[in-house]
Amino acid sequence: MKAPKQTDILDHKIATLKIKRATAFTELKEQYFVVHNSITVSNIVNQGITEIYKTATNNDNLYTNIASVLGGYLTKRLVVGASKNPFKQILGYGVQFAVTQLISKISNQQKNQK
Repeated sequence: MKAPKQTDILDHKIATLKIKRATAFTELKEQYFVVHNSITVSNIVNQGITEIYKTATNNDNLYTNIASVLGGYLTKRLVVGASKNPFKQILGYGVQFAVTQLISKISNQQKNQK
């Protein structure tokens, strides 16, 4: 039996890589179509409505979230006011986030104690 030539070995490796590339491309196309179909407007709206319904049926969570966001917003309004200063506005967003998290944490701890 003859030893394979370098060109034959190279041709075989190239053919193997082309097959591998073709299968990877096919898998990529399939994944693209799955993602494309899941990101249609009707699916996004349907998922949004489902999430709203889940949140609305859990009133304790809904009230906690509303109280947290409202408290954070009001605190931001107190800190920033009607200022157009970008530094104050950034500080206001930070304070709003911190207060929202704090109120949410406190209300969750109170729910867990009950």
